[in-house]
Amino acid sequence: MPNQYSARCKVNMITVKVIVFTLLVLFGLYSFGMGIKERYDVLMMAKPENRFDEPGQRLWGALSIIFGQKRLLREPGAGLMHLLIFWGLIVFSFGLVQFILEGLFPGAAIPVIGVNPYFYLLVDIFGVAAAVGMLVSAYRRYIARVPRLGVGNWPEEKVIVALISAIVLMITSYFISTGAHAVSVGSDRYALAPVSGWLAILFNDMDQVARQGLYNVFWWINVAMALGLLVFFRYSHLVHPMAAPLNIYFRNLQPRGGSIRDLDLENEEEENFGVSKITDYTWKQLLDCYACAECGRCQDNCPAYLSGKPLSPKQLIATLKENLPHKAKYLGGLKDAYAATENGDGGQNDLPVLAGNVISEDTIWSCTTCYACQEHCPQLNEHINKIIDLRRNLVLDQSEFPGEAQLAFTNLERNFNPWGVGWSSRGDWATEMDVQTMDEAEGAEYLLFVGCAGSFDDRIKNVTTALVKILRSAGISFATLGAEEKCCGDSARRLGNEYLFQTLVQENIETFNEYGVKKIITACPHCFNTLKNEYPRFGGNYEVIHHTQFINRLIEEKKITLSGLSRPLTLTYHDSCYLGRYNNEYEAPRRIINGLPGISLVEMDRNKSKSFCCGAGGGRMWLEENIGKRINVMRTEQALATRPDIIAVNCPFCLTMIEDGLKEFDQAENIKVKDIAELVVGYLQ
Repeated sequence: MPNQYSARCKVNMITVKVIVFTLLVLFGLYSFGMGIKERYDVLMMAKPENRFDEPGQRLWGALSIIFGQKRLLREPGAGLMHLLIFWGLIVFSFGLVQFILEGLFPGAAIPVIGVNPYFYLLVDIFGVAAAVGMLVSAYRRYIARVPRLGVGNWPEEKVIVALISAIVLMITSYFISTGAHAVSVGSDRYALAPVSGWLAILFNDMDQVARQGLYNVFWWINVAMALGLLVFFRYSHLVHPMAAPLNIYFRNLQPRGGSIRDLDLENEEEENFGVSKITDYTWKQLLDCYACAECGRCQDNCPAYLSGKPLSPKQLIATLKENLPHKAKYLGGLKDAYAATENGDGGQNDLPVLAGNVISEDTIWSCTTCYACQEHCPQLNEHINKIIDLRRNLVLDQSEFPGEAQLAFTNLERNFNPWGVGWSSRGDWATEMDVQTMDEAEGAEYLLFVGCAGSFDDRIKNVTTALVKILRSAGISFATLGAEEKCCGDSARRLGNEYLFQTLVQENIETFNEYGVKKIITACPHCFNTLKNEYPRFGGNYEVIHHTQFINRLIEEKKITLSGLSRPLTLTYHDSCYLGRYNNEYEAPRRIINGLPGISLVEMDRNKSKSFCCGAGGGRMWLEENIGKRINVMRTEQALATRPDIIAVNCPFCLTMIEDGLKEFDQAENIKVKDIAELVVGYLQ
């Protein structure tokens, strides 16, 4: 009888345990599901966007980025920490499932792995790795106080502390409970497990009842922590682990340089063309807010932020997240998430205007669109489109923008160039060189798209003439459009004037097609990027090549030959944003430089994908820089640290900005800034 009674009690206890566990799981899953639904409802308030194309490419790319952690490992220290947490928790989770399963049904095991000693070895190792990663994260945040992590909002920090503590406690509870369990069941499954096996030795002399009690207490603690994370998900703003993989899957598959969202200017149903309230963004742009881990890598590489401007890409995302519709606005607390939805509009009528209100105009106009933020974001967040959409609201809807931008727009409208020089004189630079135009040179293979700077700026005209000499030396068939060429529209679009941009695009495409243009050479990375990556969406499909790429090809094909210098020179090279980060062209200019006799290339600390912007991109070439330190001065200082004789560039804007920077250091007479074409033409035989 006692044995039967004991067995019956044991069965009843297991039954109660299963019932309580089931109820907790149901509540956890309900909370988790509601957390997903509430955020999904927010995304559905935003504008539609097609990010469902190319599922195979999206999935394969997402898996390689997520499981390989390659973007995070660009910074070995922080990347290794995240790698420990990521893979540690993944492997540990399998052990946790087995642990909970056996606690509910004694003797139950996941097929194959549940009885394999090597499985428990891996679970112990990766569990420790995850705990170490979490503790390193806490150290970086609260002891080392890494500036970019931005510790300071204590209510929010308490949530982060609680999360780190819960995960470390869950892992610790697992080890204590499995250590006690290993002694109780006499299993050799934990023989290879270093932590669980070591604890089993410590618990070996403990009373059986006490040991079983220890096991049960920490089993429930573990279950509570694991299921508590599901509940935590609904009420916390820390949804990055769930949203980031989705954000990476739905990443932009278009060329980087063609990623700006097009506007349908003829859509009469549009209330506004820019972004006024947050639901004017697309659902993918709002998903970025959930995916952001607030790691600050974008901020650490943003020239606007580093030069003392009010723009921080990290803070921009955080501010947008704080202003999400009411259905999710209070997810960071325990308030009713649906408090503001009684009128059925999801609280959208209460949403504030963003541009100039929630986000200051100085913040919006500070961006140089250099792509550094997006280059270094592990979650592939898209900051630049958000800023350009805010500029569109200021320009197209509110008519609020800097006076210098108004002057640039007026010049573009009247004379098709930001300088405002008469359009009819666009080809005057070519008079002495007898360069033919497309209407004169029937059958020319290449159109030389000179660009506004190469046509009107006296300093940049030297680059244009150098390029012409190189093309002629190689026997290339080319011509220009002369006075028929118009600005490509780069600055207009990035300053928010989409109407002016599309007007210039259509007029240029009509001219190109009239002359049967198929191939285009240009010495301006902004023209290169716009013609190559943005024109195709408006019907302009051409083979576009930057002059550094073309010159490198001519050298490799031995169509031009270079001679030596009398003395060696030290040169440093500045990667422009629109040739480098936007179009991933870093090597062609370097191959040219390394092939120049007597030239020694010394790289700046910030080079290639980490290159520092000159400050002129995003239409900033035409705006005053009155806040903080001038970006071009900072970049010039970085160049001067290499002690160069020459600073080489590939962009007319960069050339102008760095020459101005040299004047700040009284080095304009000692150090020269040269475009790649100017360097090469000096070596032509």
